[in-house]
Amino acid sequence: MRRLALLAAVFVTCAAHAGPVTLGLDASLNLLALGNMTVNSSDVEGRVAVGGNANISGHSINTKTGSSALYTGTGLTVGGNLNFTNGSIWGGVQVGGSYTPSQSGTVKGGVQSGTDFDFAAERARLSLLSQTWDAMANTASAYDKWGTLHFDASGQSLAVFDVQAADLLKNMQIDGLAAGSQVLINVHGSTVDFGNHGYTGFEKGQVIFNLVDAVNVLLNGGINASLLALDATVNQGWGQINGQVVVNNWYTSMQVNDAPIPGTTSVRPQTPNAQALPEPGSVALVGLGLAALLAARRRRAAR
Repeated sequence: MRRLALLAAVFVTCAAHAGPVTLGLDASLNLLALGNMTVNSSDVEGRVAVGGNANISGHSINTKTGSSALYTGTGLTVGGNLNFTNGSIWGGVQVGGSYTPSQSGTVKGGVQSGTDFDFAAERARLSLLSQTWDAMANTASAYDKWGTLHFDASGQSLAVFDVQAADLLKNMQIDGLAAGSQVLINVHGSTVDFGNHGYTGFEKGQVIFNLVDAVNVLLNGGINASLLALDATVNQGWGQINGQVVVNNWYTSMQVNDAPIPGTTSVRPQTPNAQALPEPGSVALVGLGLAALLAARRRRAAR
């Protein structure tokens, strides 16, 4: 009943544009790859969960300083097989499949066999969330001014925009974004290249990109935003993204920095298992969510 009430509250909030919106993930989870992950350099400052196989080399997880864990609890959860060549993982590791240990890397907290994180249920919940966000009515339209794509968030607690994938190659600027307010940008297109350009007015923890159609994504440069790209493979790029990231496959060494969306718990008890990671959604609630989504789409089409 508690989960049912929470999901109902999400739909009411989205429909009213009251904000805030959230991925429903604990703030400590910096990167969630529901498919596979392959990295050979760089780091993720927060905790990581991978639904499939993970190949990790020259990478650090769950540390900002290199000398201590950023968050308590399990630093890395892998549903499939883990091949760890070198690097450092803080907070311990859970592996559902086989584990190939590192000869030169460090796991602070040990490695456990088996996980209790329900990746399938979490995918179902996040898929519904992405579609729900996409069905929300825009609060304004993004507009091009001298080659820069502007998003006017003035006077809004939650500003919602729809853009095409090609628009993300332009310089982008958010105008009038107040402290505590949010911007949700729904992006349409199967291939999304964020380019290497300016992001003016993008504040950490206040901007979310929902890549509802994306299959292939390229990230470059520096971006202050969280990312929901449930079906996307993120290919090799460079730079850093400051926010919470949800993708299908993560094949890039782009740095992922700790900048969670406000409103989620950032303190978890020390625990050797994956329960300190986000609480998985319930597949049983998908029917209710799809009904609400259909109603939202009908209202949107009627405008």
